[in-house]
Amino acid sequence: MEKKGLGFAAVIVSAIIFGSMPLLAKTIYANGGNAVSLIFYRFFIALPVLFLIIKKSKEIDIRINKEELKSLILISIFGYSATATLLFLSYNFISSGMATTIHFTYPVFVVLGGMFFYKDKPHFLKILCVIFCTLGVVLFSNNEGGNSILGIALAFISGITYSFYILYIDKSGLKTMSSFKLTFYLCAISSVFVLIFSLITGDFTIGMTPLGWTLTIVLSLSVTVGAVTLFQYGIKHIGSQNAAIFSTFEPITSVVIGILVFDEVFDFKTLLGSILILSAVIITALSERQEHTETI
Repeated sequence: MEKKGLGFAAVIVSAIIFGSMPLLAKTIYANGGNAVSLIFYRFFIALPVLFLIIKKSKEIDIRINKEELKSLILISIFGYSATATLLFLSYNFISSGMATTIHFTYPVFVVLGGMFFYKDKPHFLKILCVIFCTLGVVLFSNNEGGNSILGIALAFISGITYSFYILYIDKSGLKTMSSFKLTFYLCAISSVFVLIFSLITGDFTIGMTPLGWTLTIVLSLSVTVGAVTLFQYGIKHIGSQNAAIFSTFEPITSVVIGILVFDEVFDFKTLLGSILILSAVIITALSERQEHTETI
């Protein structure tokens, strides 16, 4: 039960770090960066740090077999890098608030994917939590930023690819791999894919100010080494469905930062959305405790 508690905490901390990412990203954009290049640097800069962590650890073997490599390539391209690329591209067509709202329907896809593809049988309370989370995130939408079909489609598909990423780690056996090792290979493969994409689209840039480069390094290490590793640890100990539900702390963090830093309005819709998401988290925690008690 102690590891489950740490798993829940890891996902919440991960979500808070992810929720802080827009603050860094906007500053980086203002200092010469762009979305696609930032995604590449986020993956690439973390590689040396992850490699050193793995090499210094006596418990982690950096070698992988062919089956693991196939799984890593699949999840890197269609899950890890695809999600970041699709979501950041959607910001070019719709507001970040609308894009985040659409993207954060992914807990629904995680539960549905587990039911249809892996024959999972989620508890009624877990389905209720997904509904609460979805309604809560929808209430965060400020209904601004246009109605681009392309932008909406990109954000929607990013939710699907992220649910694939969560489910595949949980069900493929990759969750047994060390979190640092898994993140290292995901970053290595994804950085190659995103670099090729950025060169094709002409979005690759190195022309950032010293502040832009500093914040890019901070974002890369805090998100890729910190948040992603914590999230994978959470999936390992609490499962994909619970991890998806608890990760909705991310939009709450974004709202708080928006209020404190960007002077955004905290209205009744935002308050109600926060209450729904926090209620879902509490219900999930209580149901997990009940399930644990019944198995003793």
